[in-house]
Amino acid sequence: MARSLVVLLCALAALAASENPLLSQLENIDVDAVLADPERVDAAVKCFLSDTDDSCNTRAKVIKGLIAETLKTNCAECSDNQKAGVAKFMAHIAKNKPEEMKQLLAKYDPKGEALAKYGDSWREKGIIV
Repeated sequence: MARSLVVLLCALAALAASENPLLSQLENIDVDAVLADPERVDAAVKCFLSDTDDSCNTRAKVIKGLIAETLKTNCAECSDNQKAGVAKFMAHIAKNKPEEMKQLLAKYDPKGEALAKYGDSWREKGIIV
């Protein structure tokens, strides 16, 4: 029993000390390569808008799981590189797929709280909503 408790405490300490492992997966995404491939963009948007993960690849599932929290905090836990990638992707969607952008905001920010709080910051990054 004591041994199990020690193992559990060590695991919790390690988890608390590490950065968000899901968020770290955003670090290696080549956003320019994704944006250069309309099929990949469409697949990502389809995944993000879907109520299930059936249409999502592994990485898109991870990102989908982060969207709501990222919107709530304006990507506060993101590295500068991750913030730039998220902004670039969202600016592309806002410019080239405005209806899908509206749907994403309706799904992940239904009360408009993130838009009201961070809208000016988003517009400065080219995310026109």
